[in-house]
Amino acid sequence: MNSYELILIFDPNQGEEKIGAFLAKVEEKIKHLGGAIDKVEKWGTRRLSSMIKKAKALTQGHYVLVRFKSPAGAPAELRSYLKVSEHVVRYFVSRAVVMPVPPVRRGAPGMATAPVTAAVDIGEIKGKPLGEPQ
Repeated sequence: MNSYELILIFDPNQGEEKIGAFLAKVEEKIKHLGGAIDKVEKWGTRRLSSMIKKAKALTQGHYVLVRFKSPAGAPAELRSYLKVSEHVVRYFVSRAVVMPVPPVRRGAPGMATAPVTAAVDIGEIKGKPLGEPQ
Protein backbone atom coordinates (compact mmCIF):
# COMPACT_ATOMS: atom_id res chain seq x y z
CA MET A 1 0.00 0.00 0.00
CA ASN A 2 1.20 3.47 -0.92
CA SER A 3 0.88 6.68 1.08
CA TYR A 4 -1.14 9.50 -0.50
CA GLU A 5 -2.18 13.04 0.32
CA LEU A 6 -5.52 14.53 -0.72
CA ILE A 7 -6.09 18.28 -0.49
CA LEU A 8 -9.70 19.43 -0.80
CA ILE A 9 -10.96 22.99 -1.17
CA PHE A 10 -14.61 23.54 -0.26
CA ASP A 11 -16.86 26.56 -0.61
CA PRO A 12 -16.85 28.07 2.90
CA ASN A 13 -20.47 29.22 2.43
CA GLN A 14 -21.58 25.56 2.68
CA GLY A 15 -20.98 25.51 6.42
CA GLU A 16 -19.14 23.12 8.71
CA GLU A 17 -21.97 20.55 8.76
CA LYS A 18 -22.03 19.99 4.98
CA ILE A 19 -18.25 19.99 4.74
CA GLY A 20 -18.00 17.46 7.58
CA ALA A 21 -20.68 15.25 6.02
CA PHE A 22 -18.95 15.22 2.62
CA LEU A 23 -15.59 14.60 4.26
CA ALA A 24 -17.11 11.55 5.98
CA LYS A 25 -18.27 10.32 2.54
CA VAL A 26 -14.75 10.77 1.14
CA GLU A 27 -13.28 8.82 4.07
CA GLU A 28 -15.84 6.06 3.52
CA LYS A 29 -14.94 5.95 -0.18
CA ILE A 30 -11.24 5.56 0.65
CA LYS A 31 -12.03 2.72 3.06
CA HIS A 32 -14.30 1.09 0.46
CA LEU A 33 -11.40 1.16 -2.03
CA GLY A 34 -9.21 -0.76 0.43
CA GLY A 35 -7.42 2.20 2.01
CA ALA A 36 -6.90 3.40 5.55
CA ILE A 37 -7.04 6.99 6.80
CA ASP A 38 -3.87 8.11 8.59
CA LYS A 39 -4.69 11.71 9.41
CA VAL A 40 -7.22 14.44 8.62
CA GLU A 41 -6.09 18.05 9.05
CA LYS A 42 -8.65 20.82 8.77
CA TRP A 43 -6.72 23.94 7.80
CA GLY A 44 -9.78 26.18 7.90
CA THR A 45 -10.77 29.06 5.68
CA ARG A 46 -8.00 30.73 3.70
CA ARG A 47 -7.82 33.27 0.93
CA LEU A 48 -7.53 31.81 -2.58
CA SER A 49 -4.44 32.90 -4.48
CA SER A 50 -6.19 32.86 -7.87
CA MET A 51 -9.63 32.60 -9.40
CA ILE A 52 -11.09 29.12 -9.95
CA LYS A 53 -13.23 28.51 -13.04
CA LYS A 54 -15.68 26.28 -11.19
CA ALA A 55 -16.47 29.03 -8.67
CA LYS A 56 -15.55 32.43 -10.06
CA ALA A 57 -17.17 34.41 -7.26
CA LEU A 58 -15.15 32.74 -4.49
CA THR A 59 -12.30 34.61 -2.86
CA GLN A 60 -11.86 32.14 0.03
CA GLY A 61 -11.86 28.39 0.41
CA HIS A 62 -12.09 25.90 3.27
CA TYR A 63 -8.99 23.65 3.06
CA VAL A 64 -8.76 20.04 4.29
CA LEU A 65 -5.75 17.68 4.04
CA VAL A 66 -6.34 13.92 4.18
CA ARG A 67 -3.38 11.54 4.48
CA PHE A 68 -4.18 7.94 3.66
CA LYS A 69 -2.70 4.63 2.55
CA SER A 70 -4.31 2.65 -0.24
CA PRO A 71 -3.61 0.35 -3.19
CA ALA A 72 -2.27 1.91 -6.38
CA GLY A 73 -5.63 2.06 -8.20
CA ALA A 74 -7.54 3.89 -5.48
CA PRO A 75 -6.46 7.48 -6.31
CA ALA A 76 -7.84 7.22 -9.85
CA GLU A 77 -11.19 6.03 -8.47
CA LEU A 78 -11.12 8.82 -5.90
CA ARG A 79 -10.40 11.44 -8.58
CA SER A 80 -13.36 10.29 -10.66
CA TYR A 81 -15.58 10.49 -7.56
CA LEU A 82 -14.40 14.02 -6.68
CA LYS A 83 -14.61 15.24 -10.27
CA VAL A 84 -18.41 14.98 -10.36
CA SER A 85 -18.93 16.28 -6.82
CA GLU A 86 -20.61 19.65 -6.47
CA HIS A 87 -19.32 20.17 -2.91
CA VAL A 88 -15.62 20.29 -3.80
CA VAL A 89 -14.31 23.38 -5.58
CA ARG A 90 -10.81 21.96 -6.19
CA TYR A 91 -8.94 18.78 -5.22
CA PHE A 92 -5.41 17.42 -5.54
CA VAL A 93 -4.30 13.83 -4.96
CA SER A 94 -0.58 13.03 -4.86
CA ARG A 95 1.67 10.30 -3.60
CA ALA A 96 3.19 11.28 -0.27
CA VAL A 97 6.96 11.48 -0.12
CA VAL A 98 8.48 10.24 3.10
CA MET A 99 11.62 12.18 3.86
CA PRO A 100 14.28 10.17 5.72
CA VAL A 101 15.48 11.76 8.94
CA PRO A 102 19.28 11.97 9.15
CA PRO A 103 20.77 10.34 12.25
CA VAL A 104 21.74 12.71 15.04
CA ARG A 105 25.37 12.53 16.11
CA ARG A 106 25.71 12.78 19.85
CA GLY A 107 28.89 13.00 21.84
CA ALA A 108 29.51 12.83 25.53
CA PRO A 109 27.39 15.24 27.61
CA GLY A 110 28.95 18.69 27.71
CA MET A 111 31.41 17.88 24.91
CA ALA A 112 31.21 19.56 21.53
CA THR A 113 30.91 17.15 18.61
CA ALA A 114 33.25 17.34 15.65
CA PRO A 115 31.78 18.85 12.49
CA VAL A 116 30.50 16.32 9.98
CA THR A 117 32.20 18.04 7.03
CA ALA A 118 35.32 20.15 6.93
CA ALA A 119 35.82 23.25 4.81
CA VAL A 120 37.63 22.51 1.56
CA ASP A 121 39.55 24.98 -0.59
CA ILE A 122 38.44 25.10 -4.21
CA GLY A 123 41.98 24.39 -5.34
CA GLU A 124 41.87 21.01 -3.59
CA ILE A 125 38.69 20.10 -5.43
CA LYS A 126 40.19 20.90 -8.84
CA GLY A 127 43.38 19.00 -8.05
CA LYS A 128 45.67 22.02 -8.05
CA PRO A 129 48.36 22.20 -5.38
CA LEU A 130 47.76 24.87 -2.78
CA GLY A 131 50.15 27.74 -2.14
CA GLU A 132 52.00 27.48 -5.48
CA PRO A 133 51.69 30.01 -8.28
CA GLN A 134 49.80 28.79 -11.30
